[in-house]
Amino acid sequence: MSFPIRARLTIWYVALLAVILAALGGFLVFRLRADLVHGIDQSLDVRAAQISLGLQNGCEGEFQDVSDASLAGLPQGESAAQLLSPAGEVLESSGDAMAQRSLISPATLAGALQGRRARATVASGIDGEPFRILSVRLPKGSCNGVIVVATSLDDVNRSVHRLLVLLLVAGPAALVAAGAGGWMLARKALSPVARMTREASELGVGRLDERIDVPTSSDELHHLATTLNSMLDRLQRGVEEKRRFVADASHDLRTPLAVMRSELDVSLRAPGLTADSKEVLTSTLDEVERMSRIVESLLTLARIDEGSLELLREPVELRGLAEAVVRSMSSLASERGVSVEVDGVGETVRADRTRLEQVLTNLMSNALRYSETGADVRVSLWCEGSEAGMTVRDSGPGVSPEVLPRIFERFVRADASRTGEDGGSGLGLAICREIVEAHGGRIWVDSAPGRGSAFSFALPIT
Repeated sequence: MSFPIRARLTIWYVALLAVILAALGGFLVFRLRADLVHGIDQSLDVRAAQISLGLQNGCEGEFQDVSDASLAGLPQGESAAQLLSPAGEVLESSGDAMAQRSLISPATLAGALQGRRARATVASGIDGEPFRILSVRLPKGSCNGVIVVATSLDDVNRSVHRLLVLLLVAGPAALVAAGAGGWMLARKALSPVARMTREASELGVGRLDERIDVPTSSDELHHLATTLNSMLDRLQRGVEEKRRFVADASHDLRTPLAVMRSELDVSLRAPGLTADSKEVLTSTLDEVERMSRIVESLLTLARIDEGSLELLREPVELRGLAEAVVRSMSSLASERGVSVEVDGVGETVRADRTRLEQVLTNLMSNALRYSETGADVRVSLWCEGSEAGMTVRDSGPGVSPEVLPRIFERFVRADASRTGEDGGSGLGLAICREIVEAHGGRIWVDSAPGRGSAFSFALPIT
């Protein structure tokens, strides 16, 4: 079932209660009817015994008086008594008009003549009214025959019907009340699970040191919270080990890469170098420099994760910062045939100039990388309220809707089909987000496939 657990618990609870109520109601109806019929049978036994006792001196002229007196305790017009001959003829009768004809079958009559008490429920009259009938043989010494005493079951049926109506009215009401109560109880019982789910969903890579509150009760919820905290402990250890490995590996790779870069620079200056050798060395130097940038990015992220990224804050004029970065990337823009413009009046913020240059350089590099020859890249400076920021807008292919929500995550590239130097490492935007957020700012992107992208970040002015 796709329903929530709380709904499923309530449904099962109400369904089980419905089955119990149905079984209990059926038992009560059956028991009530059986008890009422048993009471009528006892009453008929008493009436038959009274009539038999009154006929000990003979039947002539006595049956009418004795039977009328005996039926006085039964409902008027709904009870009857009759005296049958051994042949089944009605010798005398009293009470309801139906007693004018035999109320029992020949087989029942034969059994009664043999001394067996016979009880039965029959429908009699035009409307088929149910009657409870008792037939007994007269004792020896009195007249020969069978006494038949009958009374209507209308009172029994009315009582049973009244109980059924009460059950049909009270049962659904009880189910509704039980469903509401079950929903509330399920919600209260599952509230610790909802709380733990909410706390677990709020935990991210940057909050692995936090833990879920463990309920004080020693039950399944306590065990669940303890298990989740143990899992978080293992995850934290694994993430910290990975971070340490990345930081150590990045730090250890800086020296050999610097040595390789220096040796390649020296080799490129060597006299008598052939064109093919120079091309190979230049390509190798480019790859070394790209690897160095990746290592520096990994080292920067490792410092951010460890909380050791220092910000040397100073007044930074954003317009001058943007123009400086544009000048430093003019050669790359010319190489790709892309024009870059800076517009807007920049505000002054307190920030780490080097880190902001790193952010803008990453955004500019992406814009130039994804722009076609002859396209324009615009750097706009703006101020809104207590924030000042920049927007780098390009006319490239844009970011796909699938990648857009994760564009600032690590190792996520706007165009996964691009590889190598042209595709980047997928770390630049992640570093931009970390640096901007470390300044107390925010960064976002507006993009659509085929309409270019606009990467913006904002910093507090004060």
